Amino acid sequence: MALVLGLNSIHPDAAAVLMDDKKGVLAAIAEERINRKKHCAGFPSLAIAEVLRLAGASMSDITDVAIARDSSANRGAKLGFIAKHPISGLKLAMWSQKVHGTLATVDQLIAEACGRPHSEFKAPVHHVEHHLAHAASSFFWSPFERATAVTTDGAGDFCTGLIARCEGNKIEVLHKNFWPHSFGVFYTAVCNFLGFNKYGEEYKVMGLSAYGKDTYAEQMKELVDYVPGVGIRLNLKYYNHHYTVHTHDQSEEGEITVKAMWNDNMRQLFGEPRKRKDPTEQKHKDMSLSMQKRFEDIYIKYVQDAIRQNNGLRDVVLAGGCALNGVANGRLVMENHLDRVYIHPAAGDDGTAAGAAAYVMHSILNKPRTGEVIHGYWGSGWTDDECEKAVRDSGMPFKKLTREQLINTAADALSQGKILGWFQGREEWGPRALGNRSIICHPGWPDMKAILNARVKNREPFRPFAPLCMEEHLSELYEGSHDVPFMNVVYKVRPEWRARLSATTHEDSTGRVQTMRRAQNELFYDLLTAFKARTGVPVLLNTSFNENEPIVHTPAHAVGCFQRTRMNALAVGPFWYEKPAEEAEKGAAV
Repeated sequence: MALVLGLNSIHPDAAAVLMDDKKGVLAAIAEERINRKKHCAGFPSLAIAEVLRLAGASMSDITDVAIARDSSANRGAKLGFIAKHPISGLKLAMWSQKVHGTLATVDQLIAEACGRPHSEFKAPVHHVEHHLAHAASSFFWSPFERATAVTTDGAGDFCTGLIARCEGNKIEVLHKNFWPHSFGVFYTAVCNFLGFNKYGEEYKVMGLSAYGKDTYAEQMKELVDYVPGVGIRLNLKYYNHHYTVHTHDQSEEGEITVKAMWNDNMRQLFGEPRKRKDPTEQKHKDMSLSMQKRFEDIYIKYVQDAIRQNNGLRDVVLAGGCALNGVANGRLVMENHLDRVYIHPAAGDDGTAAGAAAYVMHSILNKPRTGEVIHGYWGSGWTDDECEKAVRDSGMPFKKLTREQLINTAADALSQGKILGWFQGREEWGPRALGNRSIICHPGWPDMKAILNARVKNREPFRPFAPLCMEEHLSELYEGSHDVPFMNVVYKVRPEWRARLSATTHEDSTGRVQTMRRAQNELFYDLLTAFKARTGVPVLLNTSFNENEPIVHTPAHAVGCFQRTRMNALAVGPFWYEKPAEEAEKGAAV
């Protein structure tokens, strides 16, 4: 038997994944869900303890540890960079060695996380290069026996993107893109310039782009290009990331702050940058769209080049932070740049924990693959007793319902335009709420988007909300047929459905769709069925169960978020509570 613990550690979105050679994935969770610090970049001690608990395993059961970092990788590229940039290059090398030293004590850190003596830790530790882990995360979770892998992000192990030939248990690297030429840096630098300077805010600018015009196309061409066979190329005169040790700082508590990655030449190209608290003017919307369009064009060229390098194989697996760009993924699919695609649900750096574990399991230990991973519910779950304690402690008069009562009561509330917190089963792996830690409501209720923003989410009005759609109705409602279970592809909404899906139809008539079939989530699918029976709409608006914090993790978190906001109703496991109308309007707790 093999039981592999995969880690993303000392890197943003620290996470742990546990898998065995018979069942495949057993558990996966990001550290931020437990310690409540967004994009936490420390050692995932809490996540390690939790995945072992979920699997009913102990430290002594672990046969191998896989870390998504290999400081020895890409030495030639690093030396070349140091030759051109001796000061920042040497500082980067020193920082890398410091991280390597921390990871060298991983056995001791794991023992501490498990509350066991260091002497009991016996498992070998494998270091898997960052982008190889990204590629493995999607390929080994996909249904494909053969595929073309494409990864791209800011950077990891000095690499910023990878093209690979995947077959069976093997991943053969065909091409790498190296620092400082980074597609992720291009997108993040412009986001910084636009005033979105917190870590992980690129998705906001993608949403803002729908309101713009492509008036800065020529300027964006100045910033980045793609050369087939060579890779992504930045015009470095506009950037300063290659003169710093790294592009973000990490506090002792593991929280992340982002440095500006542009210089005064970008100011001369676009004019004055936007400050964070300034209003978003038409110029900023236009810059957002022009950047997004340039991103899409380069992304498509990159995937086309990858397919060419892999003898024309058009089944593609995608990972890396840039693979979270659902609009670009939508163009790949809808414009037939590939045949089939699988995108890991945690396509960002948390997903490298899954990829490192899968790479060690299949490529190093040569254990057979266990089939496609069709859902993302690999995090913590809670018993009815644990849910009951949380709802009793709240003092609110919850009532316990049967499964059928819960579905019908929730469907009635949703069909009446009420906003529902839905906390069920095991939590999702990755950044998207996929129906178990969700706030849900009617996608066509008049002004629902504005109501939801004002009463619950308190976020920028230009950001869209996502539709969760019964898979068999996808092509009826959207101009797409490829299933998208992880909410990472944007499709056009068919004209006849745009009014009926008004709250989930973005300014450009699109929706970032999640498809669902019953085998993926029986309870939520049955809720969708009951809602459709009442409204004729096989879709629910689905957004993450949180309020400017990591997605709720415990039943108590769910109750607390419900009490702080003006949701109408809450389902925590089988327990249901609905606020009186006047209380929901005021937002007061019971």
